[in-house]
Amino acid sequence: MRLALALTLIAAPALGDVLTHVTPIYGQLVVFQTPADFKADYESERQGSYILEFVPRRESVADWSQMVTVTGAEGLAARLTVEAFAERLAAGYQAACPQTFAALRLDTPAIPGAASAFAGYVGCGSTGAQSEAMVFVIVQGRTAIYSLQWAERGPALTQAPDPDPSLWLPRAAALGLMRLCDPVAGEGAPYPSCSGT
Repeated sequence: MRLALALTLIAAPALGDVLTHVTPIYGQLVVFQTPADFKADYESERQGSYILEFVPRRESVADWSQMVTVTGAEGLAARLTVEAFAERLAAGYQAACPQTFAALRLDTPAIPGAASAFAGYVGCGSTGAQSEAMVFVIVQGRTAIYSLQWAERGPALTQAPDPDPSLWLPRAAALGLMRLCDPVAGEGAPYPSCSGT
């Protein structure tokens, strides 16, 4: 399964108020934004796999309409390209909805601190009672591969979703603002050398 080249990131309208997060993950600081009305609702680190999930304040990871997720995979930077990681991510979506699957490659922004990056869109018209789609950015750090994803659920569709550029491109542009920093010895949260605070 190959991601097709399709959408191009364009100047996008502002998403409204956002919060900037600086999270230490596997030896680097990952800087990213979420909408201001999202909350961190789940975090886990286990055997070299990290995940942190944000959902709208009145929702939970058990029942959500939108979700912003950051992940880290320790040690993969030397063994897997960002393209191969994106293919694995897309294959997971495709397995959930082989008849209503869509995938698009997006123009990838330059991510400060990353050795390489890849951006894309995947969608499922139906995963049962609902549809699900997301934009994502995969970045290669010094030792880990990181991902930042923005997903949304909606009513089930009978065909593959047709992504609305006015909805998904601003979200992809927001994800493209992520960056990686190396920690400064003795510095703690809020990591001013990286966050700019």
